Amino acid sequence: MKFSKAEIEAVIEASPRTTIPFNKLILSETYQARSAGSTSKMSIAELAASIKESNVLQNLIVVKGARGLFEVCAGGRRLEALALLVINGDIPENYPVPVLIVPADKALMASLSENFFHIPMHPADEYTAFARLIGQGKSIEDVAAAFGVTPLVVKRRMKLATVSPKLMAQFREDKIGLDCLMVLASVDEHDKQEQAWAGVPTWNRRPDYLRQWLTLGEIESDRDPVVKYVTVKAYEKAGGTLRRDLFSDDDKKAYLLDAPLLEKLATDKLQKKAKQVLLEGWKWVDVRVRYNYDEFVKYGELRKTRRVPTEQEAASIAELEAKMTALHDQMEALAEADTDEGDEDREYEKLESESEGLQAQFKALENTLSVWPADLMAQAGCVVFVGNDGAVALKCGLVRPEDRSEMAQAVRLAGDGGDDESLVSLPSPKTRPVHSDKLMRRLTAHRVIAVQAELVDRSDVALAALSAQLAQKMFLDNDHRYYRVEPVFAITATDSEFELRSAADDLESCAAWAKVQAERAAWAKRLPTDLDAVFPWLLAQDQTTVLQLLTFVVAVTTVGICGVEPERQSNDALAHALGLDMSKWWTATGPSYFNHVSKGRILEVVTEAVDANAASPLAALKKDAAVTGAEQTVAGSDWLPTVLRVGMPEKVSPSGGADEPPVGPDGATQRVQEPALAG
Repeated sequence: MKFSKAEIEAVIEASPRTTIPFNKLILSETYQARSAGSTSKMSIAELAASIKESNVLQNLIVVKGARGLFEVCAGGRRLEALALLVINGDIPENYPVPVLIVPADKALMASLSENFFHIPMHPADEYTAFARLIGQGKSIEDVAAAFGVTPLVVKRRMKLATVSPKLMAQFREDKIGLDCLMVLASVDEHDKQEQAWAGVPTWNRRPDYLRQWLTLGEIESDRDPVVKYVTVKAYEKAGGTLRRDLFSDDDKKAYLLDAPLLEKLATDKLQKKAKQVLLEGWKWVDVRVRYNYDEFVKYGELRKTRRVPTEQEAASIAELEAKMTALHDQMEALAEADTDEGDEDREYEKLESESEGLQAQFKALENTLSVWPADLMAQAGCVVFVGNDGAVALKCGLVRPEDRSEMAQAVRLAGDGGDDESLVSLPSPKTRPVHSDKLMRRLTAHRVIAVQAELVDRSDVALAALSAQLAQKMFLDNDHRYYRVEPVFAITATDSEFELRSAADDLESCAAWAKVQAERAAWAKRLPTDLDAVFPWLLAQDQTTVLQLLTFVVAVTTVGICGVEPERQSNDALAHALGLDMSKWWTATGPSYFNHVSKGRILEVVTEAVDANAASPLAALKKDAAVTGAEQTVAGSDWLPTVLRVGMPEKVSPSGGADEPPVGPDGATQRVQEPALAG
């Protein structure tokens, strides 16, 4: 039998309201619509705290029972919360409880109505209500006590209430999940929240990816080794600003916002260690917050030598070697002995442990015998920096390029006139790079996105490239393979979008980026929103659709960003196969190139792109004017820096030998080398 809401309300309206002592109430087993035990204990604790603060605000619904008792058919949670308050001594056993007495034949209907027609408060309203209570003068602790929650829960709900009204409206419409809302609430600026939500692709609006956007440029206290070295406490004491994420499981985690201050504090602290190291006899000691291998790749490197041990040290070495030999013999004998397996294992483990201890002693003693050649230290130096573990680290024995000749002379003298390469490694002199690390990353990012834009139209190249990479992993890399468990296939793919954004801040204005993003948006709209449904959906599509999706996925995994200009780029094979012409995708302008190179380089570019006569007038101008003049002069010349040019491919026969190149679908000769795709 069905009852309308109006009928149920009529029954409740006609029922008498009164108060009944708590000890006269029992939970009905007959008329309760909600099953017992369906409410979490935390919910009951919160409700009890609310009743203690504001009393029972809503009637319990009861029917008359036997022996003067009343059975509660609606309000079981409130009854349980009252019982908790009685047990804790917060209210007496005869506490007057407001009730509504209904006829027994209407009791189950009344219980059902309270649960069925009840509309729970939207979480957004809850967050706003908490904020209003604080605004009315209530302390966080008072609100927490009133609702039986921790102060942290109150702070989190208040923080959620500060999210941009535009985003909160989307949260109410279930367009933003609570997990993403918490990430957005971790920053205070509404503009930043809205820009982050709008900037993250709809298909990739995950909390972790959203957090990457919001924290770009900030330094995580629990991950950055420099923060561990300086400490958050010292950073704050020095006036450093930071942001704490209330929604992090780690209440000590913070995001540091003043990178220059952090670097200064680290440098100042490292200087103390540098002064100590300099006293050891090195020619120089440099301080770097982080060790950058590319910065010191042109340096030579001094090697340690083994000094002659003292009599005592030699005796210790001999003694350790004898003990290790004896233990090894015992272990060998035990392995061959016919004894109880359990006793044998225990004895073997004991001997093995002793052997490891002796080996550690031997290694420590050998390390003391490995020293820097005192006569060569005067031409070399050290770098003091923060290691990956957050502690001071040293890179010693480095030889500056300008000290090569003096070091070579010192080496010859140390070797009695011979050339002793065992003492020092001296790289051949290198010229200063034309392009900075930052500019190289910027340029190669443009090349990568251009390759992606070309590749989304070439399923034949994508399929060949993917097959080549899988074949390489399967057949050519056996020495470096490792065991890992993957669902169904041991194949992974990593979207390079975030890496490209980080490398080139002007990427979003280029045509290649627009093309790839348009393709991304089209697929995001076309694919099922439920990721588990993608495979069944693809099974129902024609092979052209499947191949088009594969082509796009392969395209956006293409990588190739580098900070130092390489002789050969990892995506050269794809560039050759696609017939990549970067002049279609990139143009030399002030912002894209000339602002980032020297004036001398600007003149070289104009000379190469046009002629020396065009470059000559720019020589007398200041840098800003020369940039403007160069941009106007090379316009329309299709000039490209070397790193963006695609050279002639090597000829390779279809059988794999150097012969004739294969022919592409458009009739052009092409060659697909070993492609480098993320995955």
